[in-house]
Amino acid sequence: MQRTLTADLAFQSGLEIVSFQYYDCLLFQRGETLKMFLPRSIPMLGGTAQDRLVTGDLLAIFEKDLERLRPPSKRFRFADLVTSTPIANFPSIITSSLIVEGVVDRDFFRQIHDLLSALPDRKSDWIAQFGEDFFARSRIDRCIDAIRYLNP
Repeated sequence: MQRTLTADLAFQSGLEIVSFQYYDCLLFQRGETLKMFLPRSIPMLGGTAQDRLVTGDLLAIFEKDLERLRPPSKRFRFADLVTSTPIANFPSIITSSLIVEGVVDRDFFRQIHDLLSALPDRKSDWIAQFGEDFFARSRIDRCIDAIRYLNP
């Protein structure tokens, strides 16, 4: 179901898909830091069985940390990630995340793009923004730092 949702969102947005061992992501920016969105759908509280919202996580991974699974697989895995940030921390996205007849509002993609674009592009930028010890911190602490940075 997650891979189907990602494929549908990629078709709607024109974005590339990066396929991992257990899930697919929408690629918003390629560079030293890959900036992606890992979508999931959830039922809308108080809605019908068909009313669903897109939720998920913003992911930042250094491209050098990607490792292709054994051929013939076109999927990847990674040893570490820079940060993973749930979009539930950005309530303004919720109104555009409703799936209506299989389609998500274009503003949803713009908001995800804006959040990911605000994150640093290179490892040196991450260190400059968050401090020398950023990569020594736990994943939870890096997530909290990213949320604070994106929610000024």
